[in-house]
Amino acid sequence: MLKHRQDGLIVLHGSLLLILVAAAYIGSLVFVKTFGLITLNAEVNWGLYLSAVLVAMAWIHRGLEGVGERLGSLSWREALRLTLQQLTRLMVVVFTLAFLMKDAAVSRAFLIGFLGLAAVLMFTANLLLTRVFAAAFYRRQRLRTVIAAPADQARQLDAWLTTQGHLGIDPIGYVSPDQEGKETPTDERRLGNLEDLPDIVARHGADQVVFDRGEFGGGDLAPVVLAVERAHCRVRFFVNMYSVFGCNPGMIEHNDHYAFATSTPEPLDNPVNRLLKRALDVAVALPAVVLVLPPLTLVVWVMQRLESPGPVFHGQLRSGLNRERFRIYKFRTMHIGHEHARAAQATVGDARIYPFGRFLRRTSLDEIPQFLNVIMGSMSVSGPRPHLLEHDERFARIEHAYFKRHFVKPGITGLAQSKGFRGELVAASDLTNRVRYDELYVANWSLGLDLGILLRTIQQVISPPRSAY
Repeated sequence: MLKHRQDGLIVLHGSLLLILVAAAYIGSLVFVKTFGLITLNAEVNWGLYLSAVLVAMAWIHRGLEGVGERLGSLSWREALRLTLQQLTRLMVVVFTLAFLMKDAAVSRAFLIGFLGLAAVLMFTANLLLTRVFAAAFYRRQRLRTVIAAPADQARQLDAWLTTQGHLGIDPIGYVSPDQEGKETPTDERRLGNLEDLPDIVARHGADQVVFDRGEFGGGDLAPVVLAVERAHCRVRFFVNMYSVFGCNPGMIEHNDHYAFATSTPEPLDNPVNRLLKRALDVAVALPAVVLVLPPLTLVVWVMQRLESPGPVFHGQLRSGLNRERFRIYKFRTMHIGHEHARAAQATVGDARIYPFGRFLRRTSLDEIPQFLNVIMGSMSVSGPRPHLLEHDERFARIEHAYFKRHFVKPGITGLAQSKGFRGELVAASDLTNRVRYDELYVANWSLGLDLGILLRTIQQVISPPRSAY
């Protein structure tokens, strides 16, 4: 449940340490040479020592895995202890190089000064900067969590999840079997019984429910799980592996002594992956907004004046990441006066569409203004296509996995569209295929997958499929 987030913070933290310490080494060297505070022997290969610093930082990065679940919430004592471990590794590598090279000419004063500066930077990063990373990435990605378990297990997991607030987890309470409610009537964290769970999820706006696998593992739970998923909630099962095995198995996702299973991995929960995706979004959207959108807008405006006077753009409310509503922008392709009928899907020969609007829709050029949505952060270049709010509710009743598309930002194009599933939904299989590809995208995101989607989309713009109208 937290693995992607923890892994991402480890990578960010290790990369930050490498940049800071390498910059401290180069900066110290330049400073000393510029002001002549310390006499440096010209025969010393200072570039080789920089390589040693980089090797040491890679070693330090590997050591972060042992404190991954605490990064972002370290106390000053923990940060100091971690800094001492990191400084020791850095010193071991640097002084080992000096010993092996028999480098008597190296300036001890310079190395000691550099190591002192590195220690200050590493302590600051360990104590403060990872908190800033975590707050920045998870401020709007918090998961309000309900626990379904016997009271004792629920209280233990509730207490542990409370310590993971820096990773964006907000436990709001638990539900437990009826008889336990009689034993603990004054427990304010108990929200109700298992049969009340769907109502509790809706009332509290929960984002995920975590079930005790041992207590709720039977077939009787299936209707409850289905109801929770239809309420657009993540579902996970936990097993207290420590109480069963006395250790943590490494082949399943686990945090501390809790193990979690989920039907849908979320690679984009990893902040490093989110940064990569955002970089691709900006790299694609910015040229489109600056170079393509202005002249295309002028052409569309002229054609609309001739065929269907009215506003150039059309905006609609859509549901995006975590079901947050946003306004999506398109070039207007329908005649004025048909706004009330826009909830109806466009069909072949649709009279609401003016001639040039038909060309815009067929070539997907009507979607170009959505690059503004990408720049503003409400959409991505690739992801599940956002549907009308009315369609969201209807489709969610038909396909219960439909809600998973809201785990990522919606896209201008998507995996389903790149596979040819676009346009009007004629048969039930059309929706099934789109939901299946959206689910595959959420679970298997990679930068390569996004690039492949973009290439296939470009091909479809050049040679539109028959479903484009």
